Amino acid sequence: MIFKANPIPDGVERRKFPLIRKLVDNPLFGIVIIGVIILSVIIILVDLFAPISDKTKLELEFINEILSVFLIFELFLRWLVSRTTKSFLSNHWIDILAVLPLLRVFRLGRFVQLLRLVRIFGLGTALQRRMTVFSRLFEGRFIEYFTLGSFMLFALIFGTVGLAQFEIMHDIPEHPIKTPTDAFWKAWFTLLTGDYADYPVTIGGKIIFSLILLFGMGVFAMLTGTFSAIMIEKLKEGAMLKTTNPEDLNGHVIICGYSAKTAIVINELRVDNLFKDCEVLLISEIASIDDLRPSVLNTDKLGILKADFTQIEALKQAAIERARAAVILSESANNRSTYDIDARTILAALTIERLNPSIHTCVEIYHAEYSSHLKSAGVEDVVIQGEYSGRLLARLTMRQGILPFFNDLLSNSAGNALEFAPLPSEFTGRNYGEILSPLHIKYGWTVVGVMPHDASLIVNPLGRCLLCDDKLLIIKPV
Repeated sequence: MIFKANPIPDGVERRKFPLIRKLVDNPLFGIVIIGVIILSVIIILVDLFAPISDKTKLELEFINEILSVFLIFELFLRWLVSRTTKSFLSNHWIDILAVLPLLRVFRLGRFVQLLRLVRIFGLGTALQRRMTVFSRLFEGRFIEYFTLGSFMLFALIFGTVGLAQFEIMHDIPEHPIKTPTDAFWKAWFTLLTGDYADYPVTIGGKIIFSLILLFGMGVFAMLTGTFSAIMIEKLKEGAMLKTTNPEDLNGHVIICGYSAKTAIVINELRVDNLFKDCEVLLISEIASIDDLRPSVLNTDKLGILKADFTQIEALKQAAIERARAAVILSESANNRSTYDIDARTILAALTIERLNPSIHTCVEIYHAEYSSHLKSAGVEDVVIQGEYSGRLLARLTMRQGILPFFNDLLSNSAGNALEFAPLPSEFTGRNYGEILSPLHIKYGWTVVGVMPHDASLIVNPLGRCLLCDDKLLIIKPV
């Protein structure tokens, strides 16, 4: 998922409906929408082509009314969680056009009825959002295949329905279209060859024929050389990958810089209980979603903003003012020296803290002498490149066999994890050493440190009297 930097309007607040957003982002809700769209298209085809009685037609119309209410309700929910009405209309105008003919008041003619088939495009978007696994199986080319297939399916059904409505003429013996089957084959061969043989008689048929020709040119354009690659890439980046829109982000995590650690950070966020549902936006000029897919557990809520993370415009586009955390990695691109890399890292950190003073920022740098500058600017955590790995190697050299301990605690995927927990009220005022055994028996916690309200973490503070606002650093089973 790749986004291009566009300015975010100042002074525009995001609508705050977190429960509704959780509902519309739920995979089960998306599956229901897919089912409703498929049923809607089937009803259209049955109503137009199947030899059914008037009673059955009325029953199908009643089902159609129910689908109308559901689809309009879905659009209403998406409007509520959209950043602005303008962004909602921009993202869902096709769905609005497709749902209008389902209402009786908008059934003004056969052309308007054809708009219902636009829901096939919505079906393509909904399916693609939940088929990341198939994309991996086809080595990242699934989106292109699916785009072509859905585009051809839409063109074929649209052409068949249109020709059937306008061109079926039983009173003209020599006319080639007398049944829906004839309409299907005319639409199919017109789409493939661009030649209709006997041209349509009605104005509506001629318009449908013109549209089929345009669809056919589009299909074959996407199958040819460089133009095909450009078209499909644009569709993939623009139309089919709207799972994460920077304008809709709130409470997300921003990762600045691309390196070998990027995938590790993303995977650890995905298995943490507090961060597993957060959107992650990676800002980098050199990052690629295709490079990350083999090593990242789940890319469904991962976005990439192709921009320079030291620029204010890029950070604003990433909605830095609404992010909950930021990680700045040392990005060693363009043969930069370690001092140049640290300079960019520090510039990004200072800018982030200025734009969002309440954000939790973690920074990786090469030179320890710069850490004091970052701390004074409000950066909470500074990691020196290679310092901890060097200390770990030294410790392993002196104490063979302790590596599994660090592997277990530094990952939440299995085993145990380090977490902060509030001090249970019944232990307030007691000595640190006295609470270790009761907490382990009652909660299964192994307490290893205490973080006071107004101070840094204290590891194993024997003799400390615990206060009500202290937080405990615990080893907890995952």
